[in-house]
Amino acid sequence: MSSPTFPGLEGATALVTGSSRGIGAGIADALQAAGARVLRHGSPAHASQVQDDSMILADLSTEQGIGELTAAVHARIEQLDILVNNAGVELPAPLTAMDGASLRQTFDVNVVAPILITGSLVPLLRQGRPGTVINVTSIHDSVPYAGNVAYVASKAALDAAGRTMALELAASGIRVNSIAPGAIETDINRDVIEEMGRDRFESWIPLGRVGAIDDLVGAVLFLASDASRYVTGSRILIDGGYSQALLRYGLTGEEVARNSAREPPADRRS
Repeated sequence: MSSPTFPGLEGATALVTGSSRGIGAGIADALQAAGARVLRHGSPAHASQVQDDSMILADLSTEQGIGELTAAVHARIEQLDILVNNAGVELPAPLTAMDGASLRQTFDVNVVAPILITGSLVPLLRQGRPGTVINVTSIHDSVPYAGNVAYVASKAALDAAGRTMALELAASGIRVNSIAPGAIETDINRDVIEEMGRDRFESWIPLGRVGAIDDLVGAVLFLASDASRYVTGSRILIDGGYSQALLRYGLTGEEVARNSAREPPADRRS
């Protein structure tokens, strides 16, 4: 993977959650290619896919798992320059079929974990150069779609939490920003895109194509680097204009009803 050059990444230390595959793996690879030392995290459920013995396995749907991850990070490093809260889960269900267990799991992984992980790692982010936190939200933090209220609500909560973190941590020089991906093709959601019809799906995106993981790299490296040293509390849309088209034209009425049960994940499942 090729990476643009940004100042301050050479020799930096980073943690990317949910980086055993998909978008998280792409972000971790890009940071490493830019010269950073990267700690990677994966779910124990994906242990069979993990080839790197240095990867930290932890279940972020539980406080015990969150504690295991942060304890492992504290044990391995004395300074953290970049934290990417990427791990997430998406469990689509119509409102009338939603159950408390899936709702809690979605919020535990998508909201509770990033907040607790960031809070625990603040002492490491305060060491050395001012640290930076990047939360991976979704275009659906502001553009909802039917049949996935838990995911949409969790991403909106993470966006609000990130902006609040930015206020609270600014006095320590720690910056907090987010990227909001649109339709990004990964091994996990490729089949769903094909099932919906790639041509039809891409007709909804003004730039005319589903995004690739590489399309996220520049924004992540910018936010992780000194090039964005005066940027905090910001959100960068990376969606080829998809969210603007949804706002302008929308998948409304009958089309939403037809597609809500099989709408593809806007960014990823990890």
